[in-house]
Amino acid sequence: MGLFPSSKDFKDGPGVEKDTPRKTGVGRFFELVGRDMSGMFLANLLTCIGFLPVICLVYIGFLMNNLTVMIVSAIAGGILAGPALAGVYDTVLRALRDEAGYWWTTYRRAFRQNFKASILPGILYCVVVTVQIFLVYFCFNMLYHGTNVGVPMWVATVLNLVLFHMLFSYMWPQIVLLDQPLRLTLKNSLNCMIAFLPHALAAALVTILFWGLVILCMPLGLLLMLVLGFWFQCEICCQIVYGDLNRVFHIEESIQKLHDAQLEEELRAERGQDTPEE
Repeated sequence: MGLFPSSKDFKDGPGVEKDTPRKTGVGRFFELVGRDMSGMFLANLLTCIGFLPVICLVYIGFLMNNLTVMIVSAIAGGILAGPALAGVYDTVLRALRDEAGYWWTTYRRAFRQNFKASILPGILYCVVVTVQIFLVYFCFNMLYHGTNVGVPMWVATVLNLVLFHMLFSYMWPQIVLLDQPLRLTLKNSLNCMIAFLPHALAAALVTILFWGLVILCMPLGLLLMLVLGFWFQCEICCQIVYGDLNRVFHIEESIQKLHDAQLEEELRAERGQDTPEE
């Protein structure tokens, strides 16, 4: 069996007992890490691979000191980065739902299902993050050369970082969990970040601080990205906002109804096969 096994190698794996109470906070985090670390780590590696083109292309534009090239690169790279990021979100959200199944089987199925729906969000995400990186670099570079860009520019840059990552914290789980147009997803995300402002702010700060640390630690940050990278930040943020999304959209209730309907259909099919012909 290789690093990425075939779906034929496994049947559905064990999950968590239905009536087992869920832990919260730090205990919940370590529970998921202990139980689902292998799946999240492998999903993180695939996400790093998916982001490799956009990172390389945007870096070329950065070396050219050309924002236009960076944005065009982000658009091109976001086509692959979006589905890759949706893949790690799907893995983490399945862990949060204590859903049974082996990682590679469910990952491949979810990747195919979410591929088209995650392309446009991926482009949006990469373009926004690219502009944010450029703005932060511009402000600090000007300060390094003895020129302060002024309070309004600093405030605009910080607000840009915080508000967009508050929005993204609710956007990506919806991309994975709900079948709806991007326009509606963005509207729902905006409503959620307003309704659950403390949670949205906490998730945004986790994202900003983590990726800021990764960038500051370069080239050691590359190792952090491979080992922790997307899954670590994604797990913490999803743990913060998942309860809000489940409360609003009744996600687990809908999934349970879907599973029950599928089970009932399978039982009907079995009963039909067992019925002797007259």
